[in-house]
Amino acid sequence: MTAVPMPTRRDSPAGYTPRDSLPARAAEPTDTALLRQHVVAALRAMLDQVQQCAIDAMRAENGVSVILEHDNVRCVLVVSPQVPRHALSPRELQIARLVADGATNRAIASSLDISLWTVSTHMRRIFAKLDVSSRAEMVAQFFGGGGGLGSAHP
Repeated sequence: MTAVPMPTRRDSPAGYTPRDSLPARAAEPTDTALLRQHVVAALRAMLDQVQQCAIDAMRAENGVSVILEHDNVRCVLVVSPQVPRHALSPRELQIARLVADGATNRAIASSLDISLWTVSTHMRRIFAKLDVSSRAEMVAQFFGGGGGLGSAHP
């Protein structure tokens, strides 16, 4: 789970972000200590709340999220689905998206300013990680109905 404590105001609009309320200057050491105590106390109260009653979870593209709030501290917990063992590197994912858009290896090399050999190497590694043998299989697995990145493709 990833916990992100965020201050909130009850009368704020839905688009409120924590940066709206941050002071322009750095926090004083005593302010930081007080803030830390406040956040820790709120997190403990939220944990007690979760242990004592059912939680209201919401499904999202990136997993399941739960929003907890106590004493003007809001905590959003996101439980992401397990990363597949064949997770691609950011560059491999970038190349896979370009392939899905119909780009050739030569076009990918040109647009990313890398050599054709490097694109071919990335493609071989992608194929090995996904256990596929063609570009069409790769695109179908990742961007088709059953793959893991369908929502990541624009």
